[in-house]
Amino acid sequence: MRVQFYQTKSELLKPWLEGYYLLFKDKIEADVEYLTFPNNFVNLSISNQVNVAFNDIEAVITEDRSKSISSTLVADYKKPIKVQYIGKVAEITFHFKPLGLNAFLPNPISHYKDSLNAFYPFADFSSSMLTILNESCIDIKIDQIEKYWLTKLSGFQHPFMIDLIDDILIPNREVSIHELALKYNTSRQNIFKLFKNLLGKSPSDFLKIHRFRETLSNRIASLKNEGNLTSLSYESLFYDQSHMIREFKALTGLSPKIFFEKIRLKKGAGNWLFV
Repeated sequence: MRVQFYQTKSELLKPWLEGYYLLFKDKIEADVEYLTFPNNFVNLSISNQVNVAFNDIEAVITEDRSKSISSTLVADYKKPIKVQYIGKVAEITFHFKPLGLNAFLPNPISHYKDSLNAFYPFADFSSSMLTILNESCIDIKIDQIEKYWLTKLSGFQHPFMIDLIDDILIPNREVSIHELALKYNTSRQNIFKLFKNLLGKSPSDFLKIHRFRETLSNRIASLKNEGNLTSLSYESLFYDQSHMIREFKALTGLSPKIFFEKIRLKKGAGNWLFV
């Protein structure tokens, strides 16, 4: 199976779309299983001639020539998802920044909560994505991807949510929902409603996942300088080592020690554990 991540090229798209994965698995290749872990991006996956069986803990993508294009939106998951590919699969996953997809959609993410496993937000979405999937030249495919999303870009504006998310994402800086509510002259209840409406998850879940992802980033940065879990916990905004262990187990099902022994760590948008 071949998987390649491409950073967004268009300067107009970069504030909203982090990039996209192009995945291809041939029929003769062995079936693949891996675990993917929670992140605060919004992921939209498309494929053709496959059957997608998706629930809270597992996604099985199986070659099925009788099926038309499939489109799945994943905005909120708090546990590892086991992903399995069976047979021939060609897939594109768009990796939107936390608020990014709102810059393209006519409605906020919460409007689509009942159609996440059959996500077709535009009249031309299926036909355009099918054309892109069928394109064999990578350079042309990338050009088609970016041109399509540019035609849908309408922008996103809010009095404070963009700045609020930026405050949370400042590296190695702890901030509470209470502090954010005071800074932006709003209530914690309103922040909760805005997160659920625009990001599809609660602010507390967003903060937990952010700390988890900060730990991965710090671990990548320190691969050449092995540190213990206590120092890593403080670098990554956890209160102490036991706090980090609890949240790691909640988000990955593994202790930090076992997780870091098994995970395939690299710089980029995602990390996987092949099983």
